[in-house]
Amino acid sequence: MSAKAREKRQRFLRLAFQDYYRHHAATIDSPQRLHMREFAFETWEYTWRCVQRTETDESGKILRKGCGEKGTSLLRPKVCPKCGSTGVTTTNWARHLGFRSGEALRKELATRAPHSVYHSAAFYNVPVARSMYEKQWQGAELVFDIDADHLDAPCTREHDGWVCANPDCRETGWGEPPESGCPSCGGQEFLRRKWICDRCLDDAKRNTLRVYDEFLVGDLGIDPKDLQLNYSGHRGYHIRVRDSRVFKIQSPGRVEIVHAITGTGLDGSRAIKGIRGVPTVPPRTVPGWGGRVADAIIEFLRTIDDYDGKERWVRSLRVSRESLVKGLLQNPPRLERVSGVGTKTWEEIATIAVMRYGGKIDVPVTHDIHRVIRLIGSLHGKTGFIVKSLSRDSIEGFDPFRDALAFDDEPLKIHVQGGLLEVPRFRIGDELYGPFGDEVVEIPTNAAMFLLCKGVATLE
Repeated sequence: MSAKAREKRQRFLRLAFQDYYRHHAATIDSPQRLHMREFAFETWEYTWRCVQRTETDESGKILRKGCGEKGTSLLRPKVCPKCGSTGVTTTNWARHLGFRSGEALRKELATRAPHSVYHSAAFYNVPVARSMYEKQWQGAELVFDIDADHLDAPCTREHDGWVCANPDCRETGWGEPPESGCPSCGGQEFLRRKWICDRCLDDAKRNTLRVYDEFLVGDLGIDPKDLQLNYSGHRGYHIRVRDSRVFKIQSPGRVEIVHAITGTGLDGSRAIKGIRGVPTVPPRTVPGWGGRVADAIIEFLRTIDDYDGKERWVRSLRVSRESLVKGLLQNPPRLERVSGVGTKTWEEIATIAVMRYGGKIDVPVTHDIHRVIRLIGSLHGKTGFIVKSLSRDSIEGFDPFRDALAFDDEPLKIHVQGGLLEVPRFRIGDELYGPFGDEVVEIPTNAAMFLLCKGVATLE
């Protein structure tokens, strides 16, 4: 893909986003205590600066390098556009921004039309200060990010891909890059392409509802009116706890909440008991994790074909899966006898099952009291989809590929550049598109914007 084609795409996307923000200002969220939030923009263009410095050559002569100039560019410069120096710093982020009103925020979005928009989960007295100390932290919402990246969904092995970064190799593959390195050249660096489909987003939705229903409302007793749900615009969902009682919880306390939701640290020996030599599982009436161990084991059994552990008991569980699930579905749940699987083994199985059953969240997001999160109503620069506000009732029927679309169905001609990796099939609305190789197509703008934002197409 030529530099000229990439620049043309960046300009087009920025103008398209600008048009969206100008005509949909009313849909942009104004977060609670907006004037106390730090905002951050990921921009389409790069800000660069040529660093002035001195170096000493082999003869001891002092050389002056860099011109000190700065500017902006739609593409990341590798050398200074003015003097050719390699000592160039670049960023496509604008941080430490603040707004006094929603109107001021919306006006700025319509002017700058950034790639992505974020605001802090935290409240600060001085959100525009450059250091955290100067910002004067006053509290933070409790935030959960449930993303397909953390679910290890089987479909990612079909649509996520990698290319060896070695220009003399360019080996390709699907799924995660091999941990042992490129199978052709042994290289350890890869270019990766992540995709989304109905299956991985459905997995993310199921995990979001589990975190919401079982842990936040069920275990922690948080009032649903204090919970904000939204689609992230890409691979998952966010939950924001807006109960003032959580605002002052520091990172260690948030880590404990994370452990309670993920099941981290639960020892199977505390759940599985041997009574007269017979392993038993707690009834569902037991509060907290004890009461859900049976359901965790059921889910593990139902998905055991995807488990790649090498323990000797795996085959026994696969053979006896049907009867085991039937027994565990009873109230109280019952563990059927399995040859060679005793109480100690069930303790091991319960520990693994709980870890797999626990809420799959991006842990650092929750315990980081300075984290930024996407602004509801903004556009996601990797898809062109809307960061969509949801309720507990509406999320059940929410379809990201239909309900988060920002653009129209007018035809747009683009050059899809599958290159070494074919562009996977995808759905927009009721229509399927692709798979695409290296070809020119004319498709509805919503579908074209998805490919342009994904970086696999240019304007024709």
